[in-house]
Amino acid sequence: MRQRQISDGRVSLQVSQLCLGTMYFGYRTDERTSFAILDRFLEAGGNFLDTANNYGQWHGDAGESERVIGRWRRSRGVTDQVVVATKVGARTLVPGDPSPAHWQGLGAKTIREDAETSLRQLGVERLDLYYAHVEDRSTPLEETVDALAELAERGTVGLLGASNHATWRIERARAIARAGGRPAYQCVQQEHSYLLPQPDPGQLNLITEELIDYATAEDLTLLAYSPLLKGVYARPDEAPPAGYDHPSNQQRLAVLREVAAELGATPNQVVLAWLMQGEPPTIPVVGASTVAQLDELLGAVDLRLDRDVRERLEAAGHRADHWEARAPTPTG
Repeated sequence: MRQRQISDGRVSLQVSQLCLGTMYFGYRTDERTSFAILDRFLEAGGNFLDTANNYGQWHGDAGESERVIGRWRRSRGVTDQVVVATKVGARTLVPGDPSPAHWQGLGAKTIREDAETSLRQLGVERLDLYYAHVEDRSTPLEETVDALAELAERGTVGLLGASNHATWRIERARAIARAGGRPAYQCVQQEHSYLLPQPDPGQLNLITEELIDYATAEDLTLLAYSPLLKGVYARPDEAPPAGYDHPSNQQRLAVLREVAAELGATPNQVVLAWLMQGEPPTIPVVGASTVAQLDELLGAVDLRLDRDVRERLEAAGHRADHWEARAPTPTG
């Protein structure tokens, strides 16, 4: 599998172009199957794993994904062969109730203490990439930036990242860090896929054109979670999820399936290749509940989309009446 370098000029990581998401490991995906998926990913040249300190809390046990990865690493003797990203900020403080009202937030004490917990659960000496998971506007941004920068300066953390943040908050946090000559967010992980979401000014968890422009200008690394929209591309009779079910996407789905048939690939593979070969290239964070599912996704690594194919995919659906109808009326 091809690899790419992500760096903030201080720390550099060599990571695979696909990142394996492990949200359901030890939860919906039992440990034996999780180990088999991790083994296959490593065998295929994948070395980039994504987890979080809150994964598993939907059945009452936050951190189970981290613990599964830790047990797998120990059982396989895996050390610096893998790069592990984890997150802080969305762990519930009320076991059994994972609603956002009870999330831990991004205070300094939380960040420091949960970094130590994640290190222990993963069985690592450094958190290679540490994300502020969900923005916390009840905590001063300076406090969050200082706590994360301190971990990076001590070597407890390699690179820093933000997930589920407004672009302006990412820039403000980076400006605070830059002003003090301190480590800043280098990676941004948001929801992103081939289908176009309906415009929603209140939704802050998407990779938008503005974020792409900002990341390009600042040489940030973009990662896309939910790139396959919970399997909708593999189920032609199923409507896209809420926020994605509109006429523009019917056109995009039709073109996607045409391209996949022409290339002898699956729609999932085309979507992942489209993300990895974009401008800027995006790292998809993919989940699999079986080795067979993972094998299909790995097929995207060797799928090349030429310029004409990319232009067809990107043009589809952009001129639909649906979007024109939503455009604001000029007021003068």
